[in-house]
Amino acid sequence: MVKKKIVVIGGGITGLSSTFYLKRELEKQGLDYELVLLEAGTKVGGKIETVRRDGYVIERGPDSFLRRKPEMQELVRDLGLADQLVENATGDNYVLAKQGLHAIPRGSIMGIPARYRPFFKTGLLSASGKLRVMGDLFLGKQQVDGADMSLGAFLRARVGDEMVDNVLEPLMSGIYAGDLDEMSAEATGEQFLKLEREYGSLIKGIRAIYNETTAKQTTESTFLTLRQGLTTIVEALEKELSAKIIKKGKRVHKISKQARGYELTVTNQEKLLADSIFIALPYHEIIPMFQDDAIFEDIGEIPAASVATVGMIFPKEAIEKDIKGSGFVVSRNEDFSMTACSWIHRKWPHTVPDDKILLRAFVGRRKEESIVELADKAIEETVLSDLNRIMTINQAPEYTMVTRWRNSIPQYTVGHVQRKEAIFEEFREAYPGVFAGGASFDGVELSECVRQGKDGTASVLAYLEKLVAQ
Repeated sequence: MVKKKIVVIGGGITGLSSTFYLKRELEKQGLDYELVLLEAGTKVGGKIETVRRDGYVIERGPDSFLRRKPEMQELVRDLGLADQLVENATGDNYVLAKQGLHAIPRGSIMGIPARYRPFFKTGLLSASGKLRVMGDLFLGKQQVDGADMSLGAFLRARVGDEMVDNVLEPLMSGIYAGDLDEMSAEATGEQFLKLEREYGSLIKGIRAIYNETTAKQTTESTFLTLRQGLTTIVEALEKELSAKIIKKGKRVHKISKQARGYELTVTNQEKLLADSIFIALPYHEIIPMFQDDAIFEDIGEIPAASVATVGMIFPKEAIEKDIKGSGFVVSRNEDFSMTACSWIHRKWPHTVPDDKILLRAFVGRRKEESIVELADKAIEETVLSDLNRIMTINQAPEYTMVTRWRNSIPQYTVGHVQRKEAIFEEFREAYPGVFAGGASFDGVELSECVRQGKDGTASVLAYLEKLVAQ
C-alpha cells in the first residue's frame, strides 16, 4: 500500500497548530502517513512576531489572546508552556470621542452596559443618546431569521447612532479594522444576535451574563500572553515539528486534481503529490492555486484591510501628562490618523524596563489605508502629532519600530457566512480531500484560528479514513 500524504499549506498559527495536532493524532493512532507543512516565506508564525532586545519584549503583530476562549490556552498547555503564561495588568480602557478620552464605563461587556450607574455617568454619550440606548429594553426581537445585514444597521436600530459611533464601532474596529456598516452581523455580531433572540434585548442579555459571570470571576484580566512573547509558541511548535515536516521557501503555485489525489506545483516547478490538503492561507492567496478552474468566480471576494503598528520607546520623564490606563480606541468621527494605542508598559509591565515607557499605536483600517504606505518617519510623526493632542510628550522616541501588515485583516462583509459556505461546498464537490481554514473564514482572533486548525485536522483524518476504507 502506498503511504498516504498530507500537505498543510501556510505556516501561520492556523497551519502550525493543525500540523501539530495532525502529528499527535497520527502518532496516537499509529498511522504511517507522511506529513509536510509548506511555508512560502523564510519563517513561520504568520502575524506572530516578537522582538526581544535590551530587556524589551515587543510584539509586531498580536500581543495576546483572549482568556475566555480555550483553544490557545489548550495549545500552550499541550506544548508544555503553561508555566510561562502571564495575565494583563488591569486598568481603565478609553475611547477617544467627542474630542477627549473617556473611560469605557465599568460593568460593560462588548460595550453594552450591564450596570446602569457607571453608564449614566459617562461623558461618551449625551443625555438623549443614553436614553436611546435604554430603548433597547423595550424593542423586542427585530432581526429577520436567515437574513444577513450589516452589524452597524443592526446595532443602530437597537441602541442608536451615538452609541454605535462613540462606543461600539471603535471597539469592534479594534478587532476587525473594518467599517461596522459593511461588516456582516451574522459573521461578526453573532453574540449580539444571540442576545436579541434569547432576551429580546441586548441590555437584558448582557446583564444576565454579567450577573452570572461576575459571581464566579476570580480575576479581572481579559488577555493572556507568554512571558517572552507569543513567538515562544511558534518556536515550540517549530521545534516539535522539526525541519523534517516544515519546509520553508516553498510557495504553492498550483493545485491540480489527479486520478489519485492532487499534484502541487511548488517553487522552482517542484512537484509534490498529496492525498489530502489543508490550506491555511488568506483567501486572496488561495484563488491563484486553482488558476485553471473557475470555481471561485461566482462566489465573490473576501476583502482585506491593511494596517500598521508603531512601537515607540521613551524614557519615563519624556511624558509629562500621562494617562493611567491600558490604552484607547478612536472613534471614526474624530480627526485622528491613529485607530488605537496601547500603553504596553501598563498593560504588560514585565515587557518593559522600569524606567521606560512603550507605546504601541495602530494606523490603517477599512477605507483609511493610505497611511500604511507612508515612509516610517512620516508615520511616526503623524502618530506623535496625534498623541500630543491628548498627552504631553517632550522628547522624541529613543526607538521606533513600524510594522506594516498589508491586506492582512479580512473583512467579513454582509453575506460572508454564505460566501464561506459556498467556498467550502465547492471544495467538497470539486476537490474532495481539500480543506481550508484561517482568519479569512471563521474568526481572526488567535484562539479562533487554532480552532480552525483543529477542525482542519479532524476533516483531513476523517477524509483519509474513508479513503482507506474504500
